[in-house]
Amino acid sequence: MSEAENVESKDVENPIKLSPFLVTITKIAMEEGDYISHQTLTELEQMVTPDKIPQKKGPVVVRLGFEITNDQLDTVKKVISVVKDCLEIGGFISEKLGKFLGPIGAVAGLVSDLIDLFEPEKEDPVMKELGELKKQLTALSQKMTAHFDDLKSFIVEQNFYDKYTTSLTKLYMFMLDTLTHRTKESVKAFEEIYRKNKPQELVYEMLAKLEQDSTNPLRWAMKGDHLQSKATFQKWKNILEGAISEALFLETYASGLLPDVGKHGINMILEKIGRFQEIVKKWDDYYLNTDDFWPKGVQKLVDEVHENKSLSSKNDKIDEIWKGILSIHTNFKFYVVVVSTDHIVRYYKHYEDQAITSSREGFHIMVYRSARKQAREKHWLDQYMFDNMRESRSETFQFDHWQIVRNHLSQDNIDRIGKYLGTFYFVIGQSSNHIASKFSTMDGSDGPGCFTFSATLECSDGFSSTTASLFKLYGN
Repeated sequence: MSEAENVESKDVENPIKLSPFLVTITKIAMEEGDYISHQTLTELEQMVTPDKIPQKKGPVVVRLGFEITNDQLDTVKKVISVVKDCLEIGGFISEKLGKFLGPIGAVAGLVSDLIDLFEPEKEDPVMKELGELKKQLTALSQKMTAHFDDLKSFIVEQNFYDKYTTSLTKLYMFMLDTLTHRTKESVKAFEEIYRKNKPQELVYEMLAKLEQDSTNPLRWAMKGDHLQSKATFQKWKNILEGAISEALFLETYASGLLPDVGKHGINMILEKIGRFQEIVKKWDDYYLNTDDFWPKGVQKLVDEVHENKSLSSKNDKIDEIWKGILSIHTNFKFYVVVVSTDHIVRYYKHYEDQAITSSREGFHIMVYRSARKQAREKHWLDQYMFDNMRESRSETFQFDHWQIVRNHLSQDNIDRIGKYLGTFYFVIGQSSNHIASKFSTMDGSDGPGCFTFSATLECSDGFSSTTASLFKLYGN
């Protein structure tokens, strides 16, 4: 048994048994030096499960010794269906194409058989379906052109991406000609373009570029997005996957149309798709767990919200901030507060980028992000919170009780408590009813701070007393 046929798992007594398809892909990966995890290999196999062609139901028509069956008609319809699915998504997607590689090749084979063997009638059903397929593929090419324009305009390795997209677009157009004209000349023209820039070779070059951060469009696009958003990540993942999947489509079509083109190119591209999926997982994990957007990116968001005159209330502002926070491609959690600067706001940062705090244009905005490591045990903070939910302060003859609150929340006092806690400490001298807040859910608690809670301060001037409400956040 070869190394590829018996890949051992961590439990050496239970080696992973590979199917013939995965044996082929694994051998290619070993030869190419590509790491593809067993999970990704399994996903790849599920993606390309061959579509079951219906059993023969009898011919639709027979002329000039060539027979078109209902099965072949159904096959064309299946390819039309998958192209329509891709059209709805906006580009070629390997997950959609994978299960239809057989039918795609079969359609190309049908086109080859039709040449010089079949004289179609005006209303022949298979010709009608081939016309519909060409129509849908043409519409899809327009969608892909928009994606390719993004790729071609990318400043990093522009010459390569221009070559890649131009070559695929040209081959695609000649493929459409074989569907339209169905002549030996159209097939010969397609073959000439195919031989000059084989899809397999283009995919190999692209993967080599994607393996390097310096020539990877997705990585550069994320650097240019101050919030490193999910939308930017998904957009460029789809563009790159679409470019590779279109190459798979064209290679599959060529294998069905041209007699001497076998399945080798298809398998080689499928292996690179597996590698692509593996490096996408690596990128995904990097952005989910790396806070390159902090604090600069979120500070830019906060500044934009401050300066947006159309956001006139605390609720307007926090909704806009939270929309930006939710767009970030990250696993980090957040707590956001917006309150009028008419209220008393104090805070202590144990280190500078622990939170973003900004007072401008009549509003104070605070954005807290989950800490890398807890400074205090949860049960310790729990007890400290319980001990400080009800506080009191007495200042004889100080009849302005809000001044008593200000004195109690002096910066020196806040700094002393914050240093004792060893973490971020945030206080507002007002009840939560006057505060707009939004937060991520984390382990059943509200937001990334270990505790946010309402407290009270009893203020006495020696003759009378009042109770002030406080909002507190203890960071973790």
